[in-house]
Formats: sequence, structure tokens, C-alpha cells
Amino acid sequence: MLDLDVRDLAAGMNLGFFTTLMPGGQPQTSIVWPHADERHILVGTQTSRQKYRNILADPRATILLHDNANPRRYIEIRGRVVATETGPPAIELARLTFTKWTGSPILREAEGERVLLRLRADHVHRKDSR
Repeated sequence: MLDLDVRDLAAGMNLGFFTTLMPGGQPQTSIVWPHADERHILVGTQTSRQKYRNILADPRATILLHDNANPRRYIEIRGRVVATETGPPAIELARLTFTKWTGSPILREAEGERVLLRLRADHVHRKDSR
């Protein structure tokens, strides 16, 4: 189970910096609109994206959740993507995050099929400077 502070930061209006590993081992980072359930960090992507191809080859990933209200606070979650889901779960996450960030559940056109990534936390690091 994810701690409440992790879930709250992921569910709030906070960006996530999601890092996966390229085939040659180099890190690849993208800014994402994260969310969370009780057990996983949820990240939406599309089958056309590099992060999706990277996760298929190597499920290790890290996300840094940055607190928009306190720029000196973040939570880093290192772990593995334990599930990739297409169809209704991916669309539901996309609508949830689009509504949170744009105020509308209307999705922009996808470049490939939408995918929900479920990141299981193996290690959590908190930085909370005031």
C-alpha cells in the first residue's frame, strides 16, 4: 500500500518526472500527469511513446512527484511497472487527469492506443525542506 502522502501528492495538481531505461541503459525522462490508487502510482501514456516501449523491455522506473505548493518538496518513488492496461482503464485515467489539469474530460487525439502504467513502489525517498 502507498503511504497517504504519496497518494495525495500524486492525486494533486503536481507534475511527475517519470524515468525509464532506454535499450542501451540510458535514462529517459518525461513529464507526466500522475495519479495513484491505494497500491500504485498511475501513469498514462500511449503505445507510440518511448516510455511505453522502454517499460515493455525493462519494467524498472522512477517517478519524482514535485509539490507545486512547495517547490522544495518532492517524493521519489523507485520501482517496477507491474501492469500495463489498455481499453477502459486507460481511458478512465486519461479522462481523470485531463479533467484535473484542463477542467474538461475531453481527450485530445492519441498517437496510438492509450495505456495505463501501474508502478509498484520498491523504495520511497522524501525531501521536505521549508
